[in-house]
Amino acid sequence: MSEFIHQWDQLYTAAHKNWHLFSAKEKEEQLHFLEEAAQSLLESWSDMEEKLIDLKQKKEGATEVPSYESRGTSFFTLEMFEQASAAFLTEEASGEANDVRLLYLGYSFLYTEAYTKAIETFLYLIQSKAPAVISHFAYVGLGCLYTQLEDFDQAIYSFEKANELTTSMDVVYNLGVCHYVKKEYSQAAHYFKETIKELEEDGEAYFFLGCCLIESGYKREAWNCFLSALCLLYTDEALLAFAKVSEWHGHHQMAIHCYKRLESLGRRTIETRHGLAWNYALIEEYEHAIELFTELNQSGNDDESIAQSVRWLIAHWPHAQSEELSTHFQLN
Repeated sequence: MSEFIHQWDQLYTAAHKNWHLFSAKEKEEQLHFLEEAAQSLLESWSDMEEKLIDLKQKKEGATEVPSYESRGTSFFTLEMFEQASAAFLTEEASGEANDVRLLYLGYSFLYTEAYTKAIETFLYLIQSKAPAVISHFAYVGLGCLYTQLEDFDQAIYSFEKANELTTSMDVVYNLGVCHYVKKEYSQAAHYFKETIKELEEDGEAYFFLGCCLIESGYKREAWNCFLSALCLLYTDEALLAFAKVSEWHGHHQMAIHCYKRLESLGRRTIETRHGLAWNYALIEEYEHAIELFTELNQSGNDDESIAQSVRWLIAHWPHAQSEELSTHFQLN
C-alpha cells in the first residue's frame, strides 16, 4: 500500500511539473489516470476499514464465558452429565451467572441425548438476548445436536450463526464436515482451508481437504494433503479412514503405510492384519500376503470378510499363487 501511494505521488509530481507542456487531451488523460488511481486507493482504504470494524466486533464478542462454579459444574467436569443436569435444575443464579448455568444445563441435556430439552434450553438463551459469547456457545450446542441427528442443514445454519458472533476454528471445521457429508465439496474445502490457515498441524482438516479435492478431480493436490495428514494423524479412527480411502483409490502402498503405522503405535488388530494382507495381495506381493492370511487363519479367526478376500484372490491370482494360498488358508 505504501508503495502504491509513493508511485501515485511520483506520477502527480511529474504531471504537475510538466503540466504546461501537455496538450489539452494529454492533460485530460493525466487527470483521468490519477483520479482512477486515487479512487482505487480510496476503495481499498474503505475495504480495510470494514475489515478492521469486523475484527473489532469479533474481538468484542470473543470474551470468555463468565466463571460459574457449583455442584453441577463439578458433576459436569467429571462427565457425570445426568447428575449434572439434575443439579443445575435445582441451582439458583442471576444475571450472567444464570446464563452460564443454563448453558451448562443445555450441554448436559445434549450429552445425555435429552435432545428436546437441550433445544429448548439453547433457544431460550438465544431468544433472551444473552451476551454474544453465551449465544455463540448455544448455537454451537445446537449445531452439535443437529449433527448427531444427521440434520445437516440445521447444523450448518446453527454453526454459521455461531461463527457470525465469534469466529472459532472448531466451528469452522464443523462447517467443513457438515458440507462434506452433504457432498458439497467446494464449500467444505473452503472451511477446511480456513481451518488449516489457523491450525497448521490439524491432520484431520488436511485429510478431509484431501477427500474434497479428490472428489473434485484434483488428485495431485489431494495427495499432497493426504501426505501432510499422514505426518500429523495419530488416532485409530483417522488412520483407518486414511487407509481405506487410499485403498479405494488404488494407492495400496499408502494404505500399507497407514496400517503399519497403526501397528507401530501398538494398535495391532485383526483389521490391521487383514488390511495389510489385502493390500499386499493387490500389489502382487504374494509372499507377504500369503504369510499374513496364513497368520490370520492360524489365529482361529472366523471373520467372514477375511474369507471373502481369500476367495476373491484364489479366483483372480495366477494358478501357482492361488494354489499356495488355498493350501495355507483353509476355507469352510
